Amino acid sequence: MEGQYKVTYLEHSSFLVETDKCYLLFDYWKGQIPALDYKKALYVFASHAHHDHYSKEIYRLENLCEKVYYILSFDIKKADRSYMTVENVTFMDAHEKKAVGDLQVETFLSTDEGVAFLLELDGKTIYHAGDLHWWEWPGEPEEENEAYIAAYKKEMEKLKGRKLDLAFVVLDPRQEEAGGRGMDYFLAQIGARYVFPMHLWGEYSLIAAYKMENQLKYINSRIMDIHKAGDIFEIMV
Repeated sequence: MEGQYKVTYLEHSSFLVETDKCYLLFDYWKGQIPALDYKKALYVFASHAHHDHYSKEIYRLENLCEKVYYILSFDIKKADRSYMTVENVTFMDAHEKKAVGDLQVETFLSTDEGVAFLLELDGKTIYHAGDLHWWEWPGEPEEENEAYIAAYKKEMEKLKGRKLDLAFVVLDPRQEEAGGRGMDYFLAQIGARYVFPMHLWGEYSLIAAYKMENQLKYINSRIMDIHKAGDIFEIMV
């Protein structure tokens, strides 16, 4: 059965997803979090400890909702011990599956640091890549780039055959021509009903440029346009 989801773009790779039952907050490090319904559960995810995906400010959110759960990558446990001040913290290694509240959470190994998340809730499936991406850098040794690409493809094999409803996927302008190749591979091999580009470093025009060149190739997915922090999307999932 379809339900309405509200997706708020906060900053960079951070999004707040609101369902009928709960909130899902991904990789928050800055941005304005809207007022929340106290009666809904809040699930806070951090894919790794890099400053543009994680901040100890997330622990200030513990009283925003009646129930707050933290699902954190394994590397955060060593990087920052602020988590010890709050309850309901779950750390996850790569390639783990755990039930947290009403969610089923699965992780994948990032090609940078930490993990990517795959969530199941009420028959819907949501993927947040974190920094799991096709990291091919201009000017870097070919063998290093090839190792990153091979690692990315290996993790994507684990996603093949899954029916994804929402996906948050890296589109990074710093990689120049290679910046869209991870998105290309994801859309060609997996896809999702709604795909939100992220990790754009404020260069939102890259989304329109990417869509103009590529969207007709991947009719299995709708790529969402983001123009600024605070953009809201109300979608039927």
